Amino acid sequence: MKTLQTSILLASLMSHSLLGQDAAKVQSRIEGTDRQQPAPLTGKTGGAQDSSGADAAASDTGAQRPISLKKDGVSAFFGYDSKYFYRSNPLAQKGDLEQVQTAMWTNTFFGGAGLGIIETDDSVITPYVGASWTVNDYIETSLGQFNYNSTSAYALLLAQYGNGWSARIGVNYANDRSTEFDTEDYSEFFPNVGVMKAFSINEQTTGIFDAFVGQHSTTIASIGTNGEDLLDNFEIAASYGIRYKQGDLTISPKYLLSYKTFENGSNSDRDDTTHNLSLKADYPLAESFDLGFFAAYTLRDSSVSTNEYKNLDSGVGLTLNARF
Repeated sequence: MKTLQTSILLASLMSHSLLGQDAAKVQSRIEGTDRQQPAPLTGKTGGAQDSSGADAAASDTGAQRPISLKKDGVSAFFGYDSKYFYRSNPLAQKGDLEQVQTAMWTNTFFGGAGLGIIETDDSVITPYVGASWTVNDYIETSLGQFNYNSTSAYALLLAQYGNGWSARIGVNYANDRSTEFDTEDYSEFFPNVGVMKAFSINEQTTGIFDAFVGQHSTTIASIGTNGEDLLDNFEIAASYGIRYKQGDLTISPKYLLSYKTFENGSNSDRDDTTHNLSLKADYPLAESFDLGFFAAYTLRDSSVSTNEYKNLDSGVGLTLNARF
C-alpha cells in the first residue's frame, strides 16, 4: 500500500514537468531553503554552512578576528565545497509529500575579502565583501524539475571588541534560478544588524552566541497568482553553538531559533517560528582540504498550519579553502 501511495505521489510530481513549474511547490522549496549568514560571522573562510575554518586570531587590541587577516591591505579567500546528503522533506511541505525523500548533491564556489583593518583603542573594524554560487541537484529523478542554482553576495562592516563581543551591519543578496526552466524563481535583499559573543569555555571548547534582526525584501517569480512581494518578512533570530576541538577533529553542535512575521497579501497574518538543531564534525585531510560530516533537524511552526514542516538533513562534504 505504501509503495502504491509513493508511486502516485511521484507520478503527480512528474506530471508537472510537462506543464511547467508548480508555483506552490517552488514557493515552499524557497521558504524551506536555509540561507547562511556570511562566512566572517561564523569564523569560517568558506561560504557554505559546513565548511571549516581557522581558529580566531587575536589582534593587538585583544579583539578576536574570525579569520586571519593581514595588518593592512586586502586579505582574500576562496574555495570549493561539495556535499552529498539525505533530505527527508525536499520541498519543505506538510503532509504526504514528506514521503518523497531524496539524496541531494550540492556544489558551491565561494570567495570573499576583508578590505583592510582599522585598529581603534578597543576594537578592530573590518569591511567585508563576498559571494558564492551553488548548484543544487535532487538525485530523485521525479524532483529534477526543481533543481536550481543559487547565488548569494554580501557586504558588511564588522566591529570586534576585546571583551569577545562584536557588532555588524550589512546587506545580503540571494537569488535562485531554475536549472530546467532557466527562470529566476526568487531574489531578495536582506539588510540586517547583529551582535556576536565568543568566549572560551576551556582550552578545547569555545562558545558562540549570535543574534540578528533584519528585513527580507523579496521578489518571487509570477509562476502562480501570488504577488511578487508575498514573502517579505521581518526576522529576528538567535543561536548558540559550541566548537570543540579534539586533536585535528572539530565538533560543532548548534541551536538556532528564528521568528518571522510576514506583511503582504495572503501572508499578512502569518507568523513563523523555526527551530534548527545541527551537528557538524570537520577533519582536515590535508592543508586547506577538509572532510565534514553533518546532520540538521528543522521544525517550523506557523500561525498558518499549511506552512508548517519538518526536515532532516544528514550527509558528508568536502571543502577546499585557500587564502592570499
